[in-house]
Amino acid sequence: MEIRELDVHDQASVHRHWEIGRAAESDCRPYDFYVPWETAWLTYAKGRDDYEMVLLGAFEDGEMWGAARIDHPLYDNLHSASGSFYVHPERQRRGMGRALVAAGDEVARARGRRLMMTETYAPPGEDSPGLQFARAMGFKDGIEDGIKVVDLIETEALWAELEARTAPRHDGYRIVTWHDGVPEAFVEDYCRLNEIFFEEAPMGDLEVEPEKWDAGRVVERTERNRRTGRRELAAGAVASDGSLVGLTEAVINERATWRGFQSGTLVSPEHRGHALGLAVKLANHRQIRSMFPDCRMLMTGNAGVNAAMNRVNDALGYHEVERCVEMQKPL
Repeated sequence: MEIRELDVHDQASVHRHWEIGRAAESDCRPYDFYVPWETAWLTYAKGRDDYEMVLLGAFEDGEMWGAARIDHPLYDNLHSASGSFYVHPERQRRGMGRALVAAGDEVARARGRRLMMTETYAPPGEDSPGLQFARAMGFKDGIEDGIKVVDLIETEALWAELEARTAPRHDGYRIVTWHDGVPEAFVEDYCRLNEIFFEEAPMGDLEVEPEKWDAGRVVERTERNRRTGRRELAAGAVASDGSLVGLTEAVINERATWRGFQSGTLVSPEHRGHALGLAVKLANHRQIRSMFPDCRMLMTGNAGVNAAMNRVNDALGYHEVERCVEMQKPL
């Protein structure tokens, strides 16, 4: 067996790397949310402003059977790297995963990183081979998120009653929506809310620094999403003074419009207690159904300790399908 760093511009190698990850995830996860090939290729070929990505392949008999991706943040959290490790189902339990993790550790050390992070998935209330493997490789549990999905078509009938019931609580606020780029008038507040999100989001024992956001980072992310076919859909709550005080975002891939990812939702601390989190998520669900009527499934993740957001998602009909354990180990 041989571990090699891949040329991210070698389309054939990158495609085989992608195939291995897809096969491994299809073998153990309940829903297909794996990135479409076209998006993966554009991401690797063009690179990212906020991460350095290193792809590793594990080869046997002249063919790649294992794949790893090591991400190195470039704007913040410069002490850490994040790794994803996959072995094709036909070649598992032969030491290939261990070799990939060891090689990934070396890649991160060479870039001055002292911490490796990873995510593993398991059924609710159970362990999984991936989780057991990560622990055997020295990773320690940091925090657990419940991975939830909602069927937008089945739950749409709930929305009108929820809107009517909560509207009096956020009288005096405007609920607005936008897509594919943050309106200029909201960029400063948007950056502030993102920084609050990363300061307040439950992190458990993970050694994670808050992210720093500015207008340039917002523009870079919007352009990267546009280039790779990811459509951003957002809703916000606007206070009487015109400031953006609540936010929720989702991403729909143009190449897999039947599904989407519900990203972060946050209300500024001084404006909580007005059902704004539920209001902005309802508005964004409606926007998604309008722009992408075939988008049936939204996926999100919530830490168990985030009681407020779990209540919002329960009201909207989200249900847990698996758990994600975020893990770390020193290098």
